[in-house]
Amino acid sequence: MKLNQTEILRYLGYKRQQTLRPEMRQLIEELSCEVQQISQPRYTFQIFELEVTNDTIVVPQAGVVLPGRSVYKHLQHAQKIALLGVTLGIAIERQIRRYEATDLTRAVILDACCTEYIEKIADLAECDIEQQAGGLTLNRRFSPGYGDLPLTVQPQLLHALAAERQLGITLNENLLMIPRKSITAFTGLFADEKMARPRRQRPNCVDCDLTTCPYRVGGKR
Repeated sequence: MKLNQTEILRYLGYKRQQTLRPEMRQLIEELSCEVQQISQPRYTFQIFELEVTNDTIVVPQAGVVLPGRSVYKHLQHAQKIALLGVTLGIAIERQIRRYEATDLTRAVILDACCTEYIEKIADLAECDIEQQAGGLTLNRRFSPGYGDLPLTVQPQLLHALAAERQLGITLNENLLMIPRKSITAFTGLFADEKMARPRRQRPNCVDCDLTTCPYRVGGKR
């Protein structure tokens, strides 16, 4: 999978006008390969019916309550919701820690590569969700901590996904996930694609060799 170097640079805090030294470009390319060699990416998802109750999104079957104006606006017109969990596994975290002790530059860049890689894996998961969505349209994924959605919903999402058993994800006392390079998210599924706002970004087929993706099989780009 080809990782987007522009996104990696953004995670590193580079500005568009900054000149990238050739040796830095080479290091990013090297670590973009390393993250994929060491990581053990996995994801799981579940699609549920949802209800809108007093400006709150409720997923009764999953035991999930999503409070806040941001989530309400994101999902108020959705017919269903897909809950998603993604992880790169613990091995890549151990590699980052090794570099933190021996080469901090590599540690920082590898961390940024992890962020780009897990976003790519989540994009692939969304393709899988879309295949099972029965013709419904997805909007962009939304995670705890965005807008006014608190991290306190994290345990509900992980429980609904059986994420500890399926992905090996646990929470620490600060509600941060272990492995660190893990995400939970959800996306709305809409009968009217005009209501699926903000619109989900289509994946770039150049970045991926997955031949079972609906964007290749169905001729979409």
